[in-house]
Amino acid sequence: MFFFELIGALFRELRPRKADVRGRSRTRAVGDAAEEFALGFLKKERGFRLIERGMMDEDGELDLVGRIKGNEGLVVVEVRARKQGGLITPREAVDLKKQRQVVETAQRLLRRKGFHDVLRFDIVGVYLNDRDEPIRAEHFENAFDRSVLKKRQR
Repeated sequence: MFFFELIGALFRELRPRKADVRGRSRTRAVGDAAEEFALGFLKKERGFRLIERGMMDEDGELDLVGRIKGNEGLVVVEVRARKQGGLITPREAVDLKKQRQVVETAQRLLRRKGFHDVLRFDIVGVYLNDRDEPIRAEHFENAFDRSVLKKRQR
């Protein structure tokens, strides 16, 4: 019996996700909720002032761009949502490839908008409950920097 339950659970995980009432995929809706949660956390806990959200071009996206009270320069924030107690933490989910993409996208998009003062790249991990609702956030300051462009991928 356990075998059939396991197979059923596997098929449920692999089936296409249904769109929510606004036509977004469930994954996108969860990601949007995580970004909103992260933004609220940063504003309350760090004095974050949002400048841009969801900046994108054909090669990448920046989740949040803003300034943190008491710091000069821009902060680019990558938001990652993961299940509470999962095997991979949100911090670990932002691998070298993603770090490079964020840095390259920031250089491209922010230059076009006239910003030249990126101070740092942060990650905010948003932990989700079993219903995919944000329940906790964790802020990783200076999680990576421009030097990732020079590092070799393993």
